[in-house]
Amino acid sequence: MLPYFLLFLAADVLSDSRIAQVQSEIAKADGVKGYYATTYSKEETLYWKNIPEWIREDAANRKVKRVLDIGCGYGTLLGYAAQTYSAAGFCLDFNDYMRPAFSTPRNLTFRKGNIELDAIPWKEQFDTIVMTEVLEHFNFYPVPTLQKIHAALAPGGVFFLSTPDEKEWGREFKYYKTVSAMPMPDRTAKVVDAHVFIYSKTEVTKLLTDAGFRIEKFDYAPGVGHRHFNIMAVRQ
Repeated sequence: MLPYFLLFLAADVLSDSRIAQVQSEIAKADGVKGYYATTYSKEETLYWKNIPEWIREDAANRKVKRVLDIGCGYGTLLGYAAQTYSAAGFCLDFNDYMRPAFSTPRNLTFRKGNIELDAIPWKEQFDTIVMTEVLEHFNFYPVPTLQKIHAALAPGGVFFLSTPDEKEWGREFKYYKTVSAMPMPDRTAKVVDAHVFIYSKTEVTKLLTDAGFRIEKFDYAPGVGHRHFNIMAVRQ
């Protein structure tokens, strides 16, 4: 029987038993009374609802050896993607939430770092990169970082992205009023961990195309109260 917290997940996401299994392992590693089991596991699939299905479809058509998750958090999508692709899994995040009891048996490699300011610490290119609920936290103009991600993908590699939709979330004006007002990456600047900018569909698609991606799939996930963009983009 599934742990009680898994029963809150959308039925179509749970139809892939690997998501449920990954979440069960993380909850056990984090503790049954931990934040993951009690709160986050109920919400996370609602942010990237479409991406597991797209990963399954991609895995059926393409050989993937290496997967990178930028901002992997507890590691749900990284664990799922690495298993579905039968690939090596890597995570870059400036917070270390992934528990060794989960990551070690699955051979998932973690490095601490800020994708906007640090080099990706692995030289070999990746076949798939995942970045969910991170773009809205970018402190700087996104194109240079998206170009860094583009360069880290092998030719034909796939980038999966989710981020809140400005149309439902509303604009965040505390830091910047427009995308163009965001500064270039700067190591001397103070970095905040917050929703710095919420993007419109036009803005997020333009940023991706400006960085060299071709958008293959675009859909919406319900989120918690407000919807999120789910995007599958390809390195051209």
